[in-house]
Amino acid sequence: MLRTIVALMSMPPGISRLGRDAERRFCDLTGAELCATPALGDARLDGHYVEVKKADGNTINQVRAVKYISLVVYRPELDSWFVVPADETVRLVARKTRGQHSENPFESATLSIRDLADFRVQSASDLRAETLAAATRSEARQDLRDAMAWVLAECRGLADEALERVRKLF
Repeated sequence: MLRTIVALMSMPPGISRLGRDAERRFCDLTGAELCATPALGDARLDGHYVEVKKADGNTINQVRAVKYISLVVYRPELDSWFVVPADETVRLVARKTRGQHSENPFESATLSIRDLADFRVQSASDLRAETLAAATRSEARQDLRDAMAWVLAECRGLADEALERVRKLF
């Protein structure tokens, strides 16, 4: 029993926890606070929700464009930050034909670091200002915010309908 507990404790963290150090680092550098409600974002900076991702390679996983919030990516091996406004995240994801874990790419998609070259932050000291600028830019696109709200409502509706239909078979 003790060996099992020790083995479980030594296992690497799940994928959902791998970015926690990037989230904390982002908060330390910008004055943001970790978000108490992860469904809204990973951090909150001056009232703006932010999704923070860690990219250990060239891929950013589980990008949720449907949230329509700024995306901040940290690449540790280069000590580089990228700040992507929500409208650009939606544009990048809209090129995909399906999602990472679902048919709908807006729910969860992968992006490549190569696609984010224009959003690289020159210095960590600029991270706060760049993130706030991205949030302001995103807010200017109410049409995209509304489109993502529609996508989310449709996804929830389809999920409810699918659950109801399948559960009736049992």
